[in-house]
Amino acid sequence: MKKYAEFKRDIRNKLPTWKKHMIGNGNGNGLLFKIAIYFLSITFAFVFVYPLFYMFMISLMSNTDLVDSTILWIPSSIYYRNYVFAINGLALNESYYKTVINVLLHKELIDATATPYLVELRKLLVIIGIIPLVVLFGGLYTENKKRLFYVSTFIVIIFMILPKSYVDSVYVAGTTTIVTVFSSAIIGYGLARFKFKGKGVIMMLMLLVYVLPKTLLFMPRSMLYNTIGIKGTMFALWVPSFFGQGLQATFFILIFYQFFKMMPQQIEESAYIDGANTISIFFRIALPMAVPAFVISLTYGFAVNWNEMFLTNIYLGGNIKTIPMLLQGLQAAWGSAADYSVNSDFVNVDFTEAKAFAGTMLSIMPLVIMYGIIQRFFIESIDKSGITGE
Repeated sequence: MKKYAEFKRDIRNKLPTWKKHMIGNGNGNGLLFKIAIYFLSITFAFVFVYPLFYMFMISLMSNTDLVDSTILWIPSSIYYRNYVFAINGLALNESYYKTVINVLLHKELIDATATPYLVELRKLLVIIGIIPLVVLFGGLYTENKKRLFYVSTFIVIIFMILPKSYVDSVYVAGTTTIVTVFSSAIIGYGLARFKFKGKGVIMMLMLLVYVLPKTLLFMPRSMLYNTIGIKGTMFALWVPSFFGQGLQATFFILIFYQFFKMMPQQIEESAYIDGANTISIFFRIALPMAVPAFVISLTYGFAVNWNEMFLTNIYLGGNIKTIPMLLQGLQAAWGSAADYSVNSDFVNVDFTEAKAFAGTMLSIMPLVIMYGIIQRFFIESIDKSGITGE
């Protein structure tokens, strides 16, 4: 009995320690809490990673492996030619600088293709214009303009050596996103910091347009753009984006509205006392404070515009083909991309889901790289801006 009493006393003395290790002190440091967090994290990660892993493994299989019921995940041998076929089908086998040479030296080569000469020339001017724009606007926030020049020049060089299809996609998605986000910041700042009659009506109309299906408005807009002569050019995407009617523009306006609404009034009052005007306050005070909102809007907006095919194809009239557009028509264009020569592999030359998945992996690769680079800043920006969901 004495030993039993000593055993009970030891258990009673050690129970708080074990309880602290297992449950914690209410601060989330308990072992059970950590196990639950890791289990949920791994489960959610598997839900998101599984489709990518599945597509990647299937894209490495030959047609023989696809029909082999004994092969589920691991291919018998890596068949990399699926990616070679997909690169040809998505027009990723030609660098953009070669197109630039054709634009500058051989205008008739551009006129003979689906892309007009002026569209290509405008694209080239926009890409080269990155250098002065970065130096000009970056000079408002830093005095190291030489570094801005080197960084912007490096970006232009990267554009030149990228495949033409990637450049077209980044050009369409990037410029449209930048115009949309910049106009959303201006509109959000005006709605948040100024009081005027009709502001509630504007907010209501803005939300009404946001909930309307995009397919409901594309026909009258397409007719309008055709009438004013901007259909078939990037202005068909830039003009509505500039006036707050781009893809997800209302969502971005609400993000900036909420962010600028939290900006202390004393900051503006101090700036006005120092002689600043509204424009200088917006560019020198409001915009630097809204970096988290910009990170969220630019990241999400670029992904939305990158994957958009319906409106982009209609408004551009097929003058610019992005990667998702080419991916959509990959099977239809397979006859010109596939190798049916005498020395080709006739067993694996036919179009299958392996080649479709290879094209999909090449299509989402820029988005994966972008998220991998900025995911830390993206998460921090969501935390700072207080956004919990869309």
